[in-house]
Amino acid sequence: MSIFGEFRVPPSALALSETFAAEPETVVDINQDIASNKEHLCPYFAVSGVSHTPFETAARADDSVDSLQSIHESKKGRLYRAQWRDRVETLVHEYTRDGASILNARGDVSGWLLRMRFDAHTQISTFTTALRNYDFSFELVRLHEMTYTKAGSRFGLTTKQQEALVTAWEMGFFDLPRDVSMADVAEELGISAQSFSDRLRRAQHTLIADALRVAQSRA
Repeated sequence: MSIFGEFRVPPSALALSETFAAEPETVVDINQDIASNKEHLCPYFAVSGVSHTPFETAARADDSVDSLQSIHESKKGRLYRAQWRDRVETLVHEYTRDGASILNARGDVSGWLLRMRFDAHTQISTFTTALRNYDFSFELVRLHEMTYTKAGSRFGLTTKQQEALVTAWEMGFFDLPRDVSMADVAEELGISAQSFSDRLRRAQHTLIADALRVAQSRA
């Protein structure tokens, strides 16, 4: 069983709060799934909504950033690599020290939306206690449980199909706008993009067929 939650926290509860204040149009997306060490905040992030020059000026002056490097430009914005200051790493450690995981984070001037994964309710308590200890307010946006084995067998999914769907969902592949590519999910699963595409299509076919059968039986 895993518990997935979305929490809205203030800008200072993670990073770049001074940058958001200086450049209020800035939007930052951090995909923690690609981090090599999940106990540290992923150094790579995408920036949109603001021109790169004012963002870089503000970010390099931000107390949460030790160094900043522009990687490349894409349709979704510009990709950067940052060396975070110790305070940021301390916060992430406190949030995840009981085994919780930050899946991804989207930040703007209003705060950060953290998508979290917990394996037990005690981990939720550890996370929210850490926020309170730092005097950070938080809003629980969504919380739900997912039991993989029962869900997969119930809907007729194979283990690999279920794994593909769950991994894609955790990484934000089904989000709009989508910040994760098919290749990203395939790499996380250790398979080719074509194999992931085929597996996902079969899983979706199975789910739709099951849903239609249920609807017909109730008609």
